[in-house]
Amino acid sequence: MFASLANRNYLLLWWSGLVAFLAVGMQILARGWLAIQLTDSNSSFALVLLAFGIGMITVTPFGGVAADRFPRRALILGSHFSLTISALWLGIMVVLGLEQFWMLLLASLIQGSSFAFMGPARIAMTGEVVERELLSNAISLTQLTVASTQTVGPALAGFLADTPNFGLAGVYLLSAGLTAAGTIPVLLLPKSRPERREAHSPFEEIAEGVAYVARSPYLRVVVIATALMLLVAMPYLAFLPKFTESVFGVGALWLGVLQGANALGGTVTALQVARMRDNALLWRLRAFSLAVVAVGVAVLAITPNHLVALPVLFFLGGAATTFQTANMSMSLLLAEPVYHGRVQSLVMIAFSAQSLVAFPLGALADQIGLREMHGYMAAATVLVVVWSVIAGRSARRQTKGTGVQAQAASG
Repeated sequence: MFASLANRNYLLLWWSGLVAFLAVGMQILARGWLAIQLTDSNSSFALVLLAFGIGMITVTPFGGVAADRFPRRALILGSHFSLTISALWLGIMVVLGLEQFWMLLLASLIQGSSFAFMGPARIAMTGEVVERELLSNAISLTQLTVASTQTVGPALAGFLADTPNFGLAGVYLLSAGLTAAGTIPVLLLPKSRPERREAHSPFEEIAEGVAYVARSPYLRVVVIATALMLLVAMPYLAFLPKFTESVFGVGALWLGVLQGANALGGTVTALQVARMRDNALLWRLRAFSLAVVAVGVAVLAITPNHLVALPVLFFLGGAATTFQTANMSMSLLLAEPVYHGRVQSLVMIAFSAQSLVAFPLGALADQIGLREMHGYMAAATVLVVVWSVIAGRSARRQTKGTGVQAQAASG
């Protein structure tokens, strides 16, 4: 289960992610709860996600190029620094009672831009330091840090936010300290540079990455399916703060518990996927888990209260994490190392697009209701499942018996 951690460099990268993602998990709750306190609407909180998405979607293509051209260690360190400063600034503003909605927007924009560089660099570096046969295990353990810290992070943040003399200000300041601490393991990683290649302009290299994915049948399905899933299903997380307050009628502590249940499901499934050694199962696993996501979003739409929502979010989080783990593993196995950064940037653009659609979906939810919105999202996810299966079979016919991608997809 933990075979990749025997690799010293991956172990350092893993510890860095564990600490940094704990801080991120805390800020997920703090950002949502502060937005609701300042504005009391779905659309305004979605606007915060939109700012995060704008930062990611405009910078991520360049983050992918940077991950294929510059030392990935330096990119991760720079990202940690900007994440630390943005959290520290917002925490100080809350302490002084000077927090305003535009500050939350600006901090989200900075954080989105930081992730645009850190994400491709971190995943590409995993492919650099871990043996090919352990890539699926390493990605699963990376997802484990994301899911487990999003279990502990929101729950801890919810508890601290309701604690006298600590509150949201303390949550932001603690988050800044944790992100800064996450730089220490990165400093111990060896300095290295990606494989040297002919230099082109950033825009040319972005175009090369897009063209590479476009002409790779299996890889194309993986990237598009990830984007569609994030656009039509994952906004349920963006709506959870308002769902908790207005539909379930409970406070920040329960928001942390519900987000924690969602992430706990991801933790459990990440551990199980880490045991898997047959790469041929990844393709089937991603289709099955996406179908479970569709069912989970549909059930959440009719969930009567926060107690019933706990197991629903547990299974929903597990299915979403399984799908993302399988897709990340497939993208590394299918792509040539020289394209790892740019391929991961395309996957991350899908994450930023999720934040972009959260605003119009939030405005629509204000008009038609949160439960109705979840019903439409579930129906759209079913369509994504059908397309993914059909497109996957088409890709198999195109590459059957030949090519690196056919071998990678079949294990």
